Amino acid sequence: MRSVKFAVLAASICILASAPPSIAEEAAAEKPLPIETQTHLKTRKISESAPLYIRIFKEESELEVWKARPDGRYLNIKTFPICTWSGALGPKTKLGDQMAPEGFYGLTRTSLNPTSKYHLALNIGYPNALDRALGRTGDFIMVHGNCASIGCFAMTDPLIEEIYAFVRETLDAGVETVPVHVFPFRMTDENMTRHTGHEAFSTWAPLKDAYDDFALSQEPPRIAMCGTHYVVNAVTPMSAGPAAACPARIGKLVSPISPRKAKKLALVNTPLVAEGPKTRTPGDINTWAGFSALGGPVAGTPQSTAAKPSSDAGIGDRFPIPAPN
Repeated sequence: MRSVKFAVLAASICILASAPPSIAEEAAAEKPLPIETQTHLKTRKISESAPLYIRIFKEESELEVWKARPDGRYLNIKTFPICTWSGALGPKTKLGDQMAPEGFYGLTRTSLNPTSKYHLALNIGYPNALDRALGRTGDFIMVHGNCASIGCFAMTDPLIEEIYAFVRETLDAGVETVPVHVFPFRMTDENMTRHTGHEAFSTWAPLKDAYDDFALSQEPPRIAMCGTHYVVNAVTPMSAGPAAACPARIGKLVSPISPRKAKKLALVNTPLVAEGPKTRTPGDINTWAGFSALGGPVAGTPQSTAAKPSSDAGIGDRFPIPAPN
């Protein structure tokens, strides 16, 4: 009976709190950007409310914040260390696999949670339409504070406050969605070669396309779905849904930056770098004992049976918690 009670309480640390916000929580959600960041934006003639683009790199444990210039090209304003995340490289496929997603997601007004038990939280929108078409399960995957997580991307509390402020200011200005693109690593040709034998390699082609296109244009890639896969910067409109057949001709449209403009942007594209811990290492990621990138147990590694931290039931990436001895 006791084990049943523990199972009912089980849920991921990726959670939205149900309790009323404390004064401290309300203040955290309303904090402005740090003065250093505000100055950095002003010197580059970028508004705090300008469109925002977020990139997450799992292997490097980094989150990048990019903002749009008046000409529509984006600059990397600040790079944040991710304190911790769980799982290995590869997509999240099912509830309880303790994996962090990879793919194309987004933040809207409903994504903001100022009352999270993990200080502040941003729901990235997993599963998206393609995840659902592929039968992937799980929910409430967050970027949050508290530096503790199973399936989410956990920052230190001061850093989530700044990221939250970036998102809040953009959404308050009327921008409907802030794209959040999650990559397994920085998808250079060298890194792709290094990971050629990875079991999730076949899922990374559209992520590589998005990474390369953004390097050319410094405009967030446009993401469509058909044939149960992503299509990046397509010319042909696609609205029939991710499971629908792809058009016979799709094409690609990217607007590369001219060499002259690229040189000018390089002079001001000097991002701030936030200080903070990173608890994951490439070695730790590669030997992670749990589920593989595609949903099954990792070959040759023991399944962990240790009790995980409990939290409120019914929300997050749930898993059973063994009864104490």
